[in-house]
Amino acid sequence: MRLIILIVSIAAIALAAALAALGPGVRFGLWDYGTALGWMRNYLALPVLIAAGLAALAFLLSLWKARGLAPLALVAALVAGAAGYVPLKMKAMVDANPFIHDVTTDFENPPAIVAAAGLERKNPPDYLGESEAPRTDPPQTVTQAQMAAFPDIQPLILQTSLEEATNAARASIAAMGMETLAEGPVSEESGSGWRIEAVSTSFWYGFKDDFIVRLSPGPDGSVRVDVRSKSRVGGSDLGANAARARAFLAKMKSSA
Repeated sequence: MRLIILIVSIAAIALAAALAALGPGVRFGLWDYGTALGWMRNYLALPVLIAAGLAALAFLLSLWKARGLAPLALVAALVAGAAGYVPLKMKAMVDANPFIHDVTTDFENPPAIVAAAGLERKNPPDYLGESEAPRTDPPQTVTQAQMAAFPDIQPLILQTSLEEATNAARASIAAMGMETLAEGPVSEESGSGWRIEAVSTSFWYGFKDDFIVRLSPGPDGSVRVDVRSKSRVGGSDLGANAARARAFLAKMKSSA
C-alpha cells in the first residue's frame, strides 16, 4: 500500500510539472506554442486530472494505512488539481469568447501596427475585419463577432487636451505592465494627433499582443481615444484582447 501511495503521488507531481513546463518551454524557444497546446490537449490534460483524483484517493488511504505519506499525497493532489484546472479554464474561456484575436474601437480605420509589423509573428499585422471568424453559426466576420460579443468596446471621448490625454495614455500603459515600442504623430499632417504602440507579454507562455493607442483631437477641444489589441500568435485570444482594451479605456476614463 505504501508503495502504491508513493508511486501515485510522485506520478501526479511529475505530470503537473510537465504541464507547467510547457509555458516556460515556449517562452525560452524550446518548442512553439502550437506544440505546447497540442501536448496539453492530447497528452497531459486528462492524465493530470486523473492523477489528481488518484492522489486525492491516495491521501485518504494514507490516513488509514500510511500516515507518514499523507503530506506527500496531499501536496500531489493539490498540485495536480491546480495544474489540471488550467486546461479546463482555457477550454471554458475559448467557449465563452469569439474565436478572434484582433479587437479595435475603429473598424473603418483601425490603429495600424507599425513598429511591430516586422517582428516575429504568425498573425499578420493587418486588420482582417471582413474575414470570416471561425466557429460562428451563422457565419460572422471578425468585426461582426467582436460587435456581438463586446459591444461596449467603443471609442472614448475625453474632454481634455491632447497633451493630458497622451500623458494619461502613457501612464495607463505603464500601469498595465506593457512595454512601449514607439510613439509619435499619427501622420505628417499638423494636428493629426498622437499614437503609442506597445506590447503586452503574458507571464507564463510569453505570448505577445500588440496594443496601439491613437489619440485624435476633436474640433471642440476634446480628444478621441481609439485602441487596438492583437495577438501575434494563436487563433483565439481567450478574450484577452477585449479585456485589455476595456481595462485601458477604463483607466483613461478615470484619469479624465
